Amino acid sequence: MHIGICLPNYGPASSPEAIRAVAQAAEDLGFDSLWTTDHILVPEAHSQPYGRIFETWTTLTYVAALTRRVRLGTSILLLGLRNPVLVAKQAATLDQLSNGRLILGIGAGWLAREFESLGMSFRRRIRFLEEGIILMRALWTNPRPRFQGRFFRIEDAVFEPLPVQPGGPPIWIGGNTEAAVRRAARLGDGWHPVGLDPETLRSRVAQLREWSRGRSLSVICRMYIAMDSHLPPVYTSPTGERRMRLTGSEEQILGHLQALRDAGADGVILTFETPSAAAQIEQMQRLAALRRDLA
Repeated sequence: MHIGICLPNYGPASSPEAIRAVAQAAEDLGFDSLWTTDHILVPEAHSQPYGRIFETWTTLTYVAALTRRVRLGTSILLLGLRNPVLVAKQAATLDQLSNGRLILGIGAGWLAREFESLGMSFRRRIRFLEEGIILMRALWTNPRPRFQGRFFRIEDAVFEPLPVQPGGPPIWIGGNTEAAVRRAARLGDGWHPVGLDPETLRSRVAQLREWSRGRSLSVICRMYIAMDSHLPPVYTSPTGERRMRLTGSEEQILGHLQALRDAGADGVILTFETPSAAAQIEQMQRLAALRRDLA
């Protein structure tokens, strides 16, 4: 089972030292991937935890230079806040610099005020996202690309270097809704939900398999984890969704992971609810010792 680790690139305890320590510990402990959380300019109401945040691409480039094996991903990049041509260039560059280790998790976004602050349309974000995915794939597969869409037209351009990974880095499409599952089945290489309980996950995975028409897609669920904590197993997201967190003893955590795997998850990406990088690394060490039981 793929197990990824979210970097402490946001929140009060985020720092270059914390990012470096977690990244190097994750690689040493044998975890599969490292992930950044993405926001750019949130309103005051969301300053906790997203007011202090290290920018995604800069952070991942820093981490790429600190590591050699572990994969690098965005969980998730808000494509609607950015020009997808620039994102395609950033992704291709990082894929080259990391020797083909990038996974691009992307989503539509949910915070309307953030879109307004960056001069982007919140209302058109879904159509913009879907065209952006098609455009990025066109750029990643042809050094002399041509493209005609609703938002973008490319007639005379050179795009090099191409990514190391043929066709570009895999795109995992985020979102828990049925619409997000349909989008992943149609346009993605994987589906990347957050905090789904096993029963809901199983139902959504069945839909994904049906709608993807035989294409093999990854299912990687992002989960909050709080080992030996009294935090409740269910929390409410900023959009009002009820979500599941992994909490309890090592044995209970293992049971949660096995239940998600049995429901169709190929892996999980874990966000640790700890006050410091040192505390996160301590929990990562305990979790690494449990991995053999997931075989």
